[in-house]
Amino acid sequence: MKTIKPLQHLGLKALSVGLAVLLWLIVAGEETVERGLRVPLELQQFPAGLELHGESPAFVDVRVRGASGTLSGLSSGDLFAAIDLHTARPGARLFQLTPEQVRTPFGVQVVQVTPSSVALTFENSKARMVPVHPLWEGIPERGYFVGEVTAAPKMVEVAGPESSVDQVTEAVTEPISVAGMRQTVTETVTVGFVDPALRVKSPHPATVSVQVQIIRAKD
Repeated sequence: MKTIKPLQHLGLKALSVGLAVLLWLIVAGEETVERGLRVPLELQQFPAGLELHGESPAFVDVRVRGASGTLSGLSSGDLFAAIDLHTARPGARLFQLTPEQVRTPFGVQVVQVTPSSVALTFENSKARMVPVHPLWEGIPERGYFVGEVTAAPKMVEVAGPESSVDQVTEAVTEPISVAGMRQTVTETVTVGFVDPALRVKSPHPATVSVQVQIIRAKD
């Protein structure tokens, strides 16, 4: 049976107790203050098959309380608010935002969150294929004109909220410049959508070719 030696390492134990008491005295002697911060808002446990329709607030305002020394070194990056979306379903929903939903460092108390609730609208997800419309800009060299414009791939799969996917007719490319050109221009560019609610389901660039041809005089 192992013998317990209560006096073993007595010096280290006494030092630990002394430091703890000193720390408590320092904290207890500090003034308690309040401070306002703007902190990030996280949407957690987003349900599969749902899309957020419209934008959600990226930040919320919180009022925190604590020792002056603790709050003086506090920044908005040290805290964040979180909304659990696991119960979300299609339609307009209202989620409460309480001080308990704000993650804080030790010694910091949240006394108020603004806004106290967040309205979010959800739709079912949808995906379908749409054509890619290549864009170009500029004017070729004098005596030349823009001919055929092609994109590869010709189609991409769009994904997003059902109502937005139903309305979109095409994806567009980043425009390539033919200003002052006298020969075909080919570039690899990004494909996307004007509606920020939409995205390419499997993102990849497109190769766009713009034919620049000489204007020939008629016989």
